[in-house]
Amino acid sequence: MEASFNSSKKMCPSYVGKVGAQLFGVVNKDGKVQFITPLTVTEDFLEQNENLEQRFRFTGKCVEKGCAQWNHEESKCSLSTKVQNLALNQNKELSFCPIRSQCRWFFRMEMKPVFPVMRLQEIWKSCC
Repeated sequence: MEASFNSSKKMCPSYVGKVGAQLFGVVNKDGKVQFITPLTVTEDFLEQNENLEQRFRFTGKCVEKGCAQWNHEESKCSLSTKVQNLALNQNKELSFCPIRSQCRWFFRMEMKPVFPVMRLQEIWKSCC
């Protein structure tokens, strides 16, 4: 289940849990995300787990205009702006993130931290 993660394409950090997606975080009981080395999601993983987007964080290729979160007028992801504007996002330090170098949100926010240790459960429920 080890991921090959060398694409130059931007990755969506709010991707759905489906075969081929990359699992890169596990939500702890307190709602904080514990990042892991990305793993490729398999059919077996899907069969053995429920409530995927509430329990895990997935990434996959950002589909830009093909996503409901894409702002066509500004040609950018609108969900990243919502996350950045959250009052919860107070941490100015960059925390570890295994997908930062390819992350659509990190790229969009011009190197501002997107994944401080914060409660993301409610905002990660939709995208791509």
